[in-house]
Amino acid sequence: MKLAVYLLFLQAFFLLYYYVSERIVVYLLFGVLNFVLAWAILKGEKRAIKITLAYKGLDLFFSILMLMSGVLSAGISGLIDFLIIHDLVGLFGKNVNEPPT
Repeated sequence: MKLAVYLLFLQAFFLLYYYVSERIVVYLLFGVLNFVLAWAILKGEKRAIKITLAYKGLDLFFSILMLMSGVLSAGISGLIDFLIIHDLVGLFGKNVNEPPT
């Protein structure tokens, strides 16, 4: 779970950097969304994990489409999205009653 939080903060910083350089408000909105989701995951909100999975799944889909169209920088975003999804899906596979190995 910590990896997903760190990567959400990293993507938020990337989006805020793009906002400062390009002055496009959409980058600011998604950067703030990443910050809010990372903070909610740190607080242990189950709903935030589900929202993050849906959001990052859609983001991964669009990153793959952009990568197929020739935007190579979308590959980095897609890799980060994949790692976030992988880390968060691993939370659902753990059983509370099962002893740690």
